Amino acid sequence: MSNKDQSSAISQPDQFGAEDARRFGLMVRARRKAQGLRQEDVASATGVGRRYIVDMENGKPTLRIGPALRIARFLGIVPMVEHALSAPQDSDLPGMIPEDPSDRIPEDLPDDLPPLED
Repeated sequence: MSNKDQSSAISQPDQFGAEDARRFGLMVRARRKAQGLRQEDVASATGVGRRYIVDMENGKPTLRIGPALRIARFLGIVPMVEHALSAPQDSDLPGMIPEDPSDRIPEDLPDDLPPLED
């Protein structure tokens, strides 16, 4: 996707998001039915409300992603990112270890905190 296409996709998110949501919902419905499961079965097994499943299968593009991923995992669907718009690469992310050795936490700190009680 060129930069022009990316900026167009960003300025018109519904164009791509709605179609992706519709296709994902159809895939979830087909997988659920192929496994002989009712929407109620999936809802009970995943802790997600049946209304959410109905909306997802109908392609509602504004649903939260967490429950959708839980349902997909339950049905054996492995989502993957087909193309990422301006996604940072690992080399662009800040390091977890400080560059300056003086910024590091010493390993021999005394444990002077009181124990936590339940």
